[in-house]
Amino acid sequence: MLKWRIAMVAVAAVAVAAAGCSDTTESTTTTAPDTTAQTEDVVFGQGAMPESIPSGFPVPAGSAIGATMVIKDGLTEVVMRVNAPPSVTAQFFDVELQNAGFAVDDVAEVETGWTIAFNDEGNKGTIDITEPLEGLSQAVVRFNVP
Repeated sequence: MLKWRIAMVAVAAVAVAAAGCSDTTESTTTTAPDTTAQTEDVVFGQGAMPESIPSGFPVPAGSAIGATMVIKDGLTEVVMRVNAPPSVTAQFFDVELQNAGFAVDDVAEVETGWTIAFNDEGNKGTIDITEPLEGLSQAVVRFNVP
């Protein structure tokens, strides 16, 4: 069994080395698709708040913005992880949305966590907060909800 594992590691090492060696000097590059094109109906991103979310939208310190989705002329969705339990995250958004000038319409504890309804100058939004791991919140922010 040990000889088989050693043989597999050796084969893998040769394959990696061969893949890295080439007799051509051409450079190869890949280009990411342009996600800012106006003709797209849906634009995906990650790591930062999209421009379709108002600049004053509060983001908890130490949170990580995962996936974002912007549907042309409509709904924006942002998924973020927050290093706090859902009740603390809900309290943060309840207070900080109002401090940032948003109107908080409803804050409710639900079976799966918390839900918050808010608006900004007539644009409606929701935040659904769950607990994927103990002590960690996942907040799904939807803005410009019909």
